[in-house]
Amino acid sequence: MKELLKNKLLTAVVIVALGFIYGGYELYDFSMGEGQELDRSVANASQEVDRLKGDLVKVKSFAQNIPAVKQAFREQSLQLETVLDSIPRNLELSSLLRKLNLLALSSGVEIKAFQPDKNEADAGFFKSVGIEMSLRGGFLPTLVFFDQVSKMKRVMNLEEIKMGLASAKKEGEAPILETRVKVKAFRLGDA
Repeated sequence: MKELLKNKLLTAVVIVALGFIYGGYELYDFSMGEGQELDRSVANASQEVDRLKGDLVKVKSFAQNIPAVKQAFREQSLQLETVLDSIPRNLELSSLLRKLNLLALSSGVEIKAFQPDKNEADAGFFKSVGIEMSLRGGFLPTLVFFDQVSKMKRVMNLEEIKMGLASAKKEGEAPILETRVKVKAFRLGDA
């Protein structure tokens, strides 16, 4: 019985020793092969995490800047609207004639003729069209009309102003002038 117990104990010791040897071999194999691969995977994952953290910082700073960008966009939109009031995309001659007629009526001048040129002149970012206008009224009302035109939001040039008497002056009456003026109206060019 003692012998049998010794054999069993010896067998158990051999099995445990072989288990340690096999475990040591597997540990060595793991650390040399799969362990290094896992280390590389961990290093790659760590680099990816660092890159994503950097991207997150960029996105957060962009997100924090969104209100300022929106405000700048609003301001630029208002500036564009102001520019489009001054120099519209289209000539809109009918609208321009209506505005000029209102100014003429309020200043005491009558627009007798309004004749735009058929061709536009190209001035880079802008295009312009000449308009021949014939006005009838007193000297001061004509000057008031020109002053009101100069105060319009829309950019226009008054060129080639020619004034002459339309009728002989009677006693106590202000002379009536016939005024011919060339107006240059602008619009934004095609981009």
